[in-house]
Amino acid sequence: MDYIALDVETPNSKNDSICSIAVELLTDEKVTEEWYTLVDPEDVFEDFNISIHHITPHDVVGAPKFEEVWRKISGYIKDRIVIAHNAEFDLTVLAKSLEKRQMPLPDIRYLCTVDLGKRLHYNFTNVKGDLVLSNFARTLGVELTQHHNALYDTRACTGIFLRLQEMYDFLPSEYVRKFRYPKPQRNFFGNRIK
Repeated sequence: MDYIALDVETPNSKNDSICSIAVELLTDEKVTEEWYTLVDPEDVFEDFNISIHHITPHDVVGAPKFEEVWRKISGYIKDRIVIAHNAEFDLTVLAKSLEKRQMPLPDIRYLCTVDLGKRLHYNFTNVKGDLVLSNFARTLGVELTQHHNALYDTRACTGIFLRLQEMYDFLPSEYVRKFRYPKPQRNFFGNRIK
């Protein structure tokens, strides 16, 4: 199978723009290419986000805009299975970024390393903190030297995926999901309220 591992960082809590992104291409469980860039989000930065990833408005001056970055990676996303840690977050940011620009969202198939960790490594036990990227990478012996740097987070995500495959010899195709955006509404009360 061919994969594209990715991670994004966002400038603010709206999560509809990106200030950095990294991808790694995998074929036959080997990294064949990696790419990282800052992105001019054309949006405001919030102090909280800056405190996490340390990317400032000054850092992205002259960086490519989202449309240029999307042109570079969209074909890979369409043709490969996306791997991300907490994939729903990263993919929702991509979807909202496309929606904001009135650009179409391709069909996306993905694997989430949080989900894989929960199912394979922790057997559905309640270990939410253990699945944080930095903690899970440390548990599996995967290097992560600069957490919340998209490149290092992507490398760690790839490492976690490969390490889980080595440990559990699972068929990734059994865990692939189709990304849906917007999310279908959950109905907790069976439409009893009229």
